Amino acid sequence: MTETQSQSQWERVGGEEAVKAVLDRFYEGVLEEPQLSGFFENSDVDDIKPHLAEVLKVVLGGPGARTDIDLAGYLTNAHSGLGVSESDYELTGKVLIDTLNEFSVPADIIETIEGALATVQPFVVAAA
Repeated sequence: MTETQSQSQWERVGGEEAVKAVLDRFYEGVLEEPQLSGFFENSDVDDIKPHLAEVLKVVLGGPGARTDIDLAGYLTNAHSGLGVSESDYELTGKVLIDTLNEFSVPADIIETIEGALATVQPFVVAAA
């Protein structure tokens, strides 16, 4: 087994430090999008980043990833009342994938994240 095969996707992407750098750039991109920036007018993005980092830790198999998260409930609650449309969600996903490409994240890891985005979309879009 090669080192790449034995490492989790979390480790392969560079772990916590790399994820933090990606999220810093991702939120810069989101805030640059007029369609998306309004969602953050009453929020401190620095308070949101750790939550998305935790979700990515779960998705990518990071060490100590929480196994007790009800992701559906967590995401529905976090986005409740925001009125996130499919278009908003797709644009956010595009910003994330563009950011991952900017950081030269391997294609299989991007595919894992794209799969997760598709899975959780119903819990974010127009969460009641």
